[in-house]
Amino acid sequence: MTSLPPVPVLPAATLERLATALTRARYSPAALRGLWGTDADAALDANDPAPARRHCLRLLGVTAAAEGETAAEAAPEAEAVPARDRALAVIALLFLLDTPVEEDDATAALGDDLVEALRTGGLLVSGSEESPGPIRSVLALTAHPLPLGVPRGLAPGDDTLLLFADHGTLTRPDALDGDYVLGYGGAGRTLLDLTPRGPVSLAADIGTGCGIQAVLLARHADRVIATDLSQRALAIARLTVGLAGAADRVEFRHGSLFEPLPEAVDLLVSNPPFVITPRSNVSQATSESSSYGYRSYGYRDGGLTGDAIMRAMVSGSPEHLRDDGTAVMLGNWEHGADREPPTAWVGGDGDARGTSATVIERQRMRPGAYARTWIRDGGVARATARWHADVDRWLTDLEARGVEEVGFGWVVLHRAASADDAVRDFAQIESGPGSNPAGLAAFLSTRIGLLEWLHEADDAELIGTAYQLAPDVTEHRHLRPGADDPTMITIEQGGGLAQTFQADPALAGFLGVCDGTLTMGQISAALAQLLSVDEAALTAQLLDQVRTLVPAGVIVPVTD
Repeated sequence: MTSLPPVPVLPAATLERLATALTRARYSPAALRGLWGTDADAALDANDPAPARRHCLRLLGVTAAAEGETAAEAAPEAEAVPARDRALAVIALLFLLDTPVEEDDATAALGDDLVEALRTGGLLVSGSEESPGPIRSVLALTAHPLPLGVPRGLAPGDDTLLLFADHGTLTRPDALDGDYVLGYGGAGRTLLDLTPRGPVSLAADIGTGCGIQAVLLARHADRVIATDLSQRALAIARLTVGLAGAADRVEFRHGSLFEPLPEAVDLLVSNPPFVITPRSNVSQATSESSSYGYRSYGYRDGGLTGDAIMRAMVSGSPEHLRDDGTAVMLGNWEHGADREPPTAWVGGDGDARGTSATVIERQRMRPGAYARTWIRDGGVARATARWHADVDRWLTDLEARGVEEVGFGWVVLHRAASADDAVRDFAQIESGPGSNPAGLAAFLSTRIGLLEWLHEADDAELIGTAYQLAPDVTEHRHLRPGADDPTMITIEQGGGLAQTFQADPALAGFLGVCDGTLTMGQISAALAQLLSVDEAALTAQLLDQVRTLVPAGVIVPVTD
């Protein structure tokens, strides 16, 4: 297991100088891709840093192969490398690829004074006390593109997200430490895309981790509250926010879930530690698993049984939302006999009754696949004694509680005007997402607004409404060779969640004339006559289909 170093303490002036140096060196995803090429970049996406590391070392005139080696034979292309590329290679080796560099290279890239300040603050260290040597960074500092919709400035580097975190499985072969602070993970990246980016007065990030959500909330919120149970995470998040120059807009609070948040906010986001992990008191575990105590990870394990942490987040969020406020979160939930969907967790007394909820389940996994996913995520090597023990403990826990499948998905809550306006929507949609020029968050906000409209509208209103077909929708007809009539008609989205819907000639005909001028009732009457079918029956069919297609974004109502 890799032990974690103390979190560096860097004053605001040092962080500002570091941000300037990174911008000057063009430390961004696009520049790095240009430095080492698309093949090495694809390898990084597959969690293999070796090609990028090799390229950077060769730019510095090093062809080291052994672990920790920094000096060897000169690479033939090193002499002609521009100074700017050398600086970018040094920064990538230090902060992304977890590879020591010579002090001369570090000072050439960052400057003598900044290197000394970073060493004083504890971010850069030289070898070990026993054997001083090349410089390395105790934390990862990675560069990422800004998600669609996040406000951008005009200053150089303002379109890049910089994150401090612990070095992880990209560069370390050992299992992770339990206090490990994750950086740019898949779930966090998804939450960035789901978060509405309109201006708000007060936002909250519950379980801030490395600060990935809080630092971007600060771009469109007057004030941000970021909480975490881990003091290490809060310390690293302060570095992330400070590097972005947003320390004056983000307040950090220590505590679990909503304990540090007594007030209500306009926007609440959370990537909670939602992974369903075995508790240490599983009595049915075999002797093999009991010889290895289960190692929990703070960034993903909330310390509660099953999906209790998601229940707490979903049920507790409404009372922390202001009028018209929104909460967005990711999570896992259990499927099995007598288990309710997450939408059922919103309800009861008080504010929750006036809160709409839409849950989009993106994936379901069987217990074995779920266990493998998260054991591997912790850096445990397959076929080791630890691997077998963890698999046994995980499956024993899930079986003991009757868990048949585990769902993963998105939860969006909206503080409605009243209990009568609130809607509950659970949808299992594994397709997409499609192309959403305004961003995925805008699509989800529109979806929940349309669900609330449908909830309020009776059949007469739907029949009397005209609809507009979305421009990304196409119709596909499947025919046997030589046949005149299709065996299947599908309606497919290019946007939204890229869903595909089965259609019959009536629905296809209806959608074909949805240009916002004719109401459903008018179209239904014409189609019934054309197809020689009962108008009332056709209207009833179209009503059901419209209630499905409107929140999906296939058609939108034309309202005053």
